[in-house]
Amino acid sequence: MCCLAPGFFMALMAGSAEFFGGLLLIIGFLTRPTSFVLAITMIVAIFTVHINNGLFMSNNGYEFGLSLLAITVALLVQGGGKFSVDNQIQHALNTSK
Repeated sequence: MCCLAPGFFMALMAGSAEFFGGLLLIIGFLTRPTSFVLAITMIVAIFTVHINNGLFMSNNGYEFGLSLLAITVALLVQGGGKFSVDNQIQHALNTSK
């Protein structure tokens, strides 16, 4: 039982990052920091779990993780977009000056 405790904690952290990070990305709030955290999560998942299984998802490979990594890196570079909460906050701060 003691050996599973760190694994359980890491699974809880990764699951929380993916769930709450996904919610933040949907509304476009804190897009760049959230994308960074999710990109790190995907890199860890690819190299610790999926890399030895090959590319394809049918063999539990890293194909899906790699596509999620590409998406999060694109959001990290580009940001949330014009309908995101981040943009609305920035627009409100710029007009109040």
